[in-house]
Amino acid sequence: MGNYAFLIPAVEGLDQGDIETAPERLERVWEALAPHRDGSAQKGFHAAEEMLLRWLLKTMNGSNDSAERFRRYPRAWEIMCIVFDWIPLFSLAKALADRRFMVILQQTLKDISKPSGGDAETNGDVEMVDADEDRSFNLTSQRQKAGCLKSARAVLSALRVLITRCESIPITEPPSQRMGAEHVKSLFYSSADDAMKLLVPIIVLCGLAAENCDQEEEEEESTGQESWMSTFTSLWELHLQGSEDALMVARDLSGFAANLLGKLTGIPEKRSLSISPTVQQRWAQDLRLFLTRNMISPSRSASVQKESAQLGNQIILTAVEMSSAKFTTSFPILFDLISKTPRTLGGMTSKKDYETWVQSTFDALISDMKRHGAEALPAVETILEMAAEQDSPLSLPTLREVCKDYALKADGFAWKLLFSIIKLNPDVFLISSEGQELLDRILEKTRNSESMSDEDFDKALQFVVLLAERYAKARDLSTFLKTWLRYLGVGETKVKLERLWARTELVEAVAGVLQESLNTKQLVDLIEWLSARTSPAESLGRIHILAAISSGVAGDEELIDATNMKIFSTAFQEKFSKKEPSAISVSRWLIAENAISRGTLEDADEVWDHIKTDIERALKKSTISKEGTFAAFKCAVAAWNANHPGGKHEEEVANMICAFVERLDGDIESEENTPEHPITKGTYLSWILAGNSRLVTLIAKRNKQFPNLVLGLILPDDKGSGNSSVTFDTAKAVISQLLDNENLMNDGHVNHALIEKMIQQLDPSNNSSETLLARRVAVQFLLGIPDEIFSRPHREAVMEHLVAKLPEAVTKDLAPEVEIEYWRPVLSLMKKAMDQPTFYADMSYSHLDKIGKRLYKLYGQTKEWKSRAGVLRVRDVFLLLGQLALLTVQQMDSGNPEEREKSYLQRAASLLNGSCKESEAVTRLILLHAFISGLQGSGNLEKLGGLGGVIEGLKKRLLEEVKTITELGKWRGKTLSSLLVGLKAAYVLDRDVIRESFASAVPALVKTSKKYLQKNSQAGWEIRMFLARYFAEEMGSPLKLRFLAQEVGNGEDEEEGTGTAPALVDRATLLQYVDVVVRDIDDETKMGYLEELLAERSGDRIEECYRLFIVRTLIQHLAVARGAAITSKSGFELAQAHTILCNKLSETAATDPEQFALVAETLHTLLDQKGVCMIQWNIDNTLGTVTSVCADLDQALSQKHHSLDATTVALLPRTYKHLCALVEIIIKRHRKRIYGHFHSLIPALQALLRHLLILSSKPGQAGKKPNTSPLEVDKLARQQKQQDKNARLYSRLLTLVCEPTVASVSTSRSATHQHQHHQQNETEYNNKPNVVLDVEKDKAKRYAGQFMYLVVMHYIRLQLQLEQTVVVTGEAREALEAGMFSVLDITSKPDGLRILTDAMDGSGRVILRELLRRYERFGKWSGV
Repeated sequence: MGNYAFLIPAVEGLDQGDIETAPERLERVWEALAPHRDGSAQKGFHAAEEMLLRWLLKTMNGSNDSAERFRRYPRAWEIMCIVFDWIPLFSLAKALADRRFMVILQQTLKDISKPSGGDAETNGDVEMVDADEDRSFNLTSQRQKAGCLKSARAVLSALRVLITRCESIPITEPPSQRMGAEHVKSLFYSSADDAMKLLVPIIVLCGLAAENCDQEEEEEESTGQESWMSTFTSLWELHLQGSEDALMVARDLSGFAANLLGKLTGIPEKRSLSISPTVQQRWAQDLRLFLTRNMISPSRSASVQKESAQLGNQIILTAVEMSSAKFTTSFPILFDLISKTPRTLGGMTSKKDYETWVQSTFDALISDMKRHGAEALPAVETILEMAAEQDSPLSLPTLREVCKDYALKADGFAWKLLFSIIKLNPDVFLISSEGQELLDRILEKTRNSESMSDEDFDKALQFVVLLAERYAKARDLSTFLKTWLRYLGVGETKVKLERLWARTELVEAVAGVLQESLNTKQLVDLIEWLSARTSPAESLGRIHILAAISSGVAGDEELIDATNMKIFSTAFQEKFSKKEPSAISVSRWLIAENAISRGTLEDADEVWDHIKTDIERALKKSTISKEGTFAAFKCAVAAWNANHPGGKHEEEVANMICAFVERLDGDIESEENTPEHPITKGTYLSWILAGNSRLVTLIAKRNKQFPNLVLGLILPDDKGSGNSSVTFDTAKAVISQLLDNENLMNDGHVNHALIEKMIQQLDPSNNSSETLLARRVAVQFLLGIPDEIFSRPHREAVMEHLVAKLPEAVTKDLAPEVEIEYWRPVLSLMKKAMDQPTFYADMSYSHLDKIGKRLYKLYGQTKEWKSRAGVLRVRDVFLLLGQLALLTVQQMDSGNPEEREKSYLQRAASLLNGSCKESEAVTRLILLHAFISGLQGSGNLEKLGGLGGVIEGLKKRLLEEVKTITELGKWRGKTLSSLLVGLKAAYVLDRDVIRESFASAVPALVKTSKKYLQKNSQAGWEIRMFLARYFAEEMGSPLKLRFLAQEVGNGEDEEEGTGTAPALVDRATLLQYVDVVVRDIDDETKMGYLEELLAERSGDRIEECYRLFIVRTLIQHLAVARGAAITSKSGFELAQAHTILCNKLSETAATDPEQFALVAETLHTLLDQKGVCMIQWNIDNTLGTVTSVCADLDQALSQKHHSLDATTVALLPRTYKHLCALVEIIIKRHRKRIYGHFHSLIPALQALLRHLLILSSKPGQAGKKPNTSPLEVDKLARQQKQQDKNARLYSRLLTLVCEPTVASVSTSRSATHQHQHHQQNETEYNNKPNVVLDVEKDKAKRYAGQFMYLVVMHYIRLQLQLEQTVVVTGEAREALEAGMFSVLDITSKPDGLRILTDAMDGSGRVILRELLRRYERFGKWSGV
């Protein structure tokens, strides 16, 4: 009763005072209700709350200003919202009925949906109001738009609480609560007319909120708005259903709703709204669904039935009439809703009914808009654009009428509308004389394309392209080509083409459809017709069209043989002219290029004889940046390729091309493109490298050197002129193209010359910035060349430059950061060279020592030591140096070492035995480790001068160096890097030596490891791996790890960069660590670790993912023998682990896709590789888990406002494959265990099917405005591809059940838990294995046939249930039907089919008959 000490007096005091003090009294009540709001109040008493509710409703009832002030007062409704959630429903229903709650609610919504216009009107009385007075209780303020929206927020929130409470009554509640909920709902059980008194004001308020321009109140008002539309739909669902409900929606709501939906969805244009994007999206979804369910779908259903067809039409006509005031927005929305209504599966009758319905709706919209004249054009354009996107079935006469009324105006053509019409149905212009007249008018307008706006020009061009494609589809492309020629020329001139008809998009479109629409004879006839077109207006256009034909015949040998030279001779009937348009020059050279490259050598000679004068003039005198010059160059290259080797004109063509390449190399003006000259030197180079890589080889062979034109892209000017156009990134891109050039890499002479050129760049004689860039480029190139062409002389030359000279010379005048970036790839190149036998002059181990010292000094001059990431980068570079040193030592020890190798190793040992400074310790550790690792255990130690004793001495030296580092106790920066290198180097020492020498340092190492693991640093993992390898007993449970813990600010880590966010753990590192931990322990201990890991739970998502990854890796390390069960000391088994993981799978399905994938993969491993440890419970539990996961995901996705985040929803299609994989492995590995348990398998298959179809609703989700952006198109394509893949996965499951594999039915008969039906007659077939297998497969099919028809039945029912939302594409449907056909193969006939038929209603039987028809035609095995 403690919480009522303040509430009861506050409620009793409500009647004390006048109307002006009411806000103060209500505030006292609000404060007294604080325990109710925060949940601390104890339930059980509700008298005060009920009295409060009755008082509020009493004061709100009435027609005077005081009652209106209370009805509009937000605090009153906020208080009511709390008591709605507190009073028992039975008492609440009685109080609401007694105090006429519905009348008050209707009046309130009516009042606040009609705000007064303008700002608050000020009069004498209002101006005298005290400044401290609550403006929300001032009637004048309340009647303003802002006041109305405040009231609306409170009223609708209270309604939402009331409705939600009635909808979600737990089963554990007493019957009185459920009865009370029904009583409350009965308050809303009213006719559609009465329901509209609530719904119309709410939809109006939503519109006001969407366009609220009061930004000061916007953020506050947006709170709770997300549920406004769901409250709206819930109120409608509670009303008494009637046969004319859809008509009432159309009459009272369609105008407001369509206009609001247009604003929310941005149709026909996006608008800036005052609500948040989340609210906007949610309102749009809810409102679209409401209109579809309650107006559009009923209209469609009624229109296809004779007895109710008039009602169906009346619904649409009413909606059109009520929406006409805002037709520019409302009409496109109405058509969008109609056009996106899914089409019913079935025969031709339903299709015809659908088409009639859509047509009648379209006619109604167009008829109503005629009275608006030209103002209706934007709406008509939007509607036709939607129709084209949805491929709506609109009649030709209607479309022609629209074209005449709106598109073909005297003051200008509506090209956007014309494009939509031809996209929807090109037959509008191609069938009948009327259509042809329209087309002629349209095409005549294209003659004046210069005067078009950019948007109109693009739409007109797309119109012509679609026209060409339609002619091709009708196999009448010749007619279009003749039309093309007629409109391509401009008057009688021979120097110009019509801009629109000369665009490359049209050329490419015609070339793409030419082969499928014209046969050889038709094409030859067309070329002959073109050859006769010699008038000035047609001659240039003829060449342009011939270029399209020449491009279109590519790949068809028959067409090429018949037309190749005919096209050329026709195109070159007239001589080349300098005045002809650039497009014609390009077309000429394209035709000549194709004629040369596709014809015989004799054809090539003929073509060359005809064009050589013109092409020589073009390459010598024409501007390089002209498109015609570029086309002439490509034609010449084709001639060289045709004549090589030894052709009649090879020398002539080669000289011409080489001269042009030299001209291009020296040209400066073509560096940048302009609209008049779009071709640059880069255009030529890109084509040479990517389009004709053989040219580089031909030029290099001819000139005995690599082309300078290409070298100029990757190497700076040799003259030191500071060629700024060459950067390392651009050079790297060109190098990648050169390395991918097979002609270049396979030609020994050319690649040898290029490699030599690159090696020359490594000469350290010059230290300029250009030379350093050249060295970096050379290193990058040499790193990428194949090993087989990197000869020993090349390797030795590279090593001589990089090792023998560079350490002393490269550092001059270079910043440390620059030199560090230089050394990393250099070390990689040296390692690549030493991978194969390489011995250069004065080769010495000291070279590596000098490099290490230099690197250490460089890092000391930078800030790399001051961050954990920097320390690891330093460590990685030194480890790379160690790998190089190891390769060098191993090479000296390989084969039969001679004096050269012996001398090298002895000098190396002498170097390593020498003293070193503290700053040289890291380098010395690296080289010691490499030397010992390379020679330890070698059989050549005696031949190498007795190095065995030397190695033992070096081990002691290594131990001393590492021990010195480990005794520091604290490691940061440079010392941390030394520690990591030292621990790595210590791996060459004996285990006992390490345990004895480093035992004292273990506590400090453990502490340091934990510290860096808390920061997720790689350093912590490396230290921990060392401890796990040699001191596992000091680590307790080595696999119980903490990830991403809060960093400890102890003041010691200023140098470590503690301000940075911790990085994620590398999976490879984690895998390596687990391998180190478990490699020397028995399975019993591993099971103990597994039990600990599965018993642990973490609130951190990343940590949980890593823990699951360790679990999966640990299970993979378990060695399971057949018939042997693995248990921990406490008796924990893998069967128990499987159960825990199944529970985890259910928990993570809707929350964390990454964890879900890890758990699913682990379960798959258990069922596949550890199947002998599984029991029948595990099989049933897996199938049950799959069923429940699918059901949970489906329920979440089907909710109006599901809680799944965008990432989870996007990954659900990928999650599906893991569920299928679990069922598949059970079918394949544990088939015997599902005999007698098909009651578990069938629900799993049905759940997977339903989940697949619900996921399929995403690509075609209704309610989204078509988005044609490249990113959205790519996203939808990927979603579609994933959907098709998932359909194939599911179909594979059905096939596995119905067509069992030999392996699945040949499981050992000693396995337990087999169904008794499959243990009979075993001895009869013991000596006939093939017969046994055949019999087992037949038994498996017959057994599955008793149950699998249920999947087909479910498939048909789902199509009926989900038809409003699911869009399954053709490929996915084919994959699903292939699985259904396999089920029908094993379904008994006719009994099984009779059961299927009897279980269906009329709609289901229609789908079943269609499925059976396709099965008989495509899916039934015929024995052939």
